[in-house]
Amino acid sequence: MNEPVATSREVSRIARIRQSLVGWIYPPLCTACETPLSSSRQIEVPFLCEPCEAALTPIGDHYCRVCGQGFDGTSSLPFRCSNCGDRELAIDFAVSAFRGAGAGKGLVHQFKYGKERHLARLFGVLLDEVWRDVRLSETPSWWVVPVPLHRRRHRERGFNQSHELARELVRRAPEGINLTLHQLLRRTRERERQARLDRKERLVNLSEVFAPVRRLPDAPPGGARILLIDDVITTGTTVSECAAVLRQSMEIDRIAAVSVLRG
Repeated sequence: MNEPVATSREVSRIARIRQSLVGWIYPPLCTACETPLSSSRQIEVPFLCEPCEAALTPIGDHYCRVCGQGFDGTSSLPFRCSNCGDRELAIDFAVSAFRGAGAGKGLVHQFKYGKERHLARLFGVLLDEVWRDVRLSETPSWWVVPVPLHRRRHRERGFNQSHELARELVRRAPEGINLTLHQLLRRTRERERQARLDRKERLVNLSEVFAPVRRLPDAPPGGARILLIDDVITTGTTVSECAAVLRQSMEIDRIAAVSVLRG
């Protein structure tokens, strides 16, 4: 299913209108420290003050070119890390905006488990960081596909956080990049939450959990180019399982994964 989403030219105008409305419901406070925010700050980086934003750790320039794991160092050469070096991932590459340690983890926790859906606007701004990876902008057109949530968990939470992030990514697409939102996957089983498992358990927990939707759209000539969207990528198992299902179900040119945090 392809959803109509506002173009990047409309984002600024929509943000200002939305701010005037949302301000009645959610006071312009920093979600991390409750510091009051100015109107301009709330529009630029909603619900996060400058000091708390500074506490986030960007992935930076040195990261695994497959799974997106960030590393400290000075080498400019592409490399593949120990997390994925001995594994066959179904994604071509993954890009994350920030490291999972520190303030970012708490913000995502509030978003998902605190049911603070309005924070999707903040994470949409934070996701702008992923466009530093030129591999994303080298492809002018992507299908944006959120990682699905099991229907029972969706009812409990009230929304799928990956879907909210996907919508924000599409709205804030850079000029010249065509992003369209598609629902291509469903979750057929509910397993133990990945966040509760160690690395070894994560690698096998999601086997046979995902399936394609019953009516997949026809892929464009040459195959679909897909951005899988999730809030956090840790081992890469979730996005790899999703990518494998799509590769078996339709013609694919490439599949990349995008997340706010890299755990």
